Amino acid sequence: MNLLVVLFLLKLLPLTVVDAVFNANFKQRAETETVSLMGDKLKVVAFGNSITATRSTIEQVFAQRLPSLLLEKGIAAEVINSGIPGSHTGSIKDHDLFKIKHGMDRFETDVLAHNPDLVIIGFGTNDAHIDDSGPDGKSRIPLKQYKSNLEFMIKELQSRGTKVLLIAPNGLRGKYPEYQNVRLKQYVAVVKKLSNKYKTGLVDNFKLFSDYYDSKENTVEEILLDGVHPNDKGHALMADKICQEIVRIEKLKN
Repeated sequence: MNLLVVLFLLKLLPLTVVDAVFNANFKQRAETETVSLMGDKLKVVAFGNSITATRSTIEQVFAQRLPSLLLEKGIAAEVINSGIPGSHTGSIKDHDLFKIKHGMDRFETDVLAHNPDLVIIGFGTNDAHIDDSGPDGKSRIPLKQYKSNLEFMIKELQSRGTKVLLIAPNGLRGKYPEYQNVRLKQYVAVVKKLSNKYKTGLVDNFKLFSDYYDSKENTVEEILLDGVHPNDKGHALMADKICQEIVRIEKLKN
């Protein structure tokens, strides 16, 4: 049909009909673009202990908050939560207080099998913990082995082209004696050194939570459930920081 005739006929149509045709075409195009964006989702695995795992007393842990936070920054993401309460970086033969699969036991099935683009690794609270009474007691996973376990995970992931974001554990409060934090700080230092050595992303929860207490003079109960595990406010604090770090990592790729 002649273009001039088409234009003439469109003029005769009510404006609402023309709008409907235009809007339908625009909507179809927009939906196609959205589907295309969702098809390129960043696949993230959150690998850790009870601070990572979902909890019945928490509305949303940090991993559950990340997809919406990242989408606000223009990053469509799928976040798989591979956190298990009581988990340390080693294997059950290294320390079997909790009869579960630990970090090294499940690294293949809970992380690598998902073929992730980015992995958040958050261990240390259980590794560093002293079960014996007194500051000279043994940690569940010795510091040297903790470093070795994390280093293995980082190198394995980076060899596959997977980005890594390390989370240093938050400090203990409330009923926990200060010598637990003295020991825990050594494990935090290992995380920071490994992050620097392997150029990974880093969120230092020990500093993040300490700064929150110091700068706002808030009580422990405002961000921790029991002196160890973050509450919803604590997870929101973590999620915001982790989101910022993922955005930074993604910008470096482009």
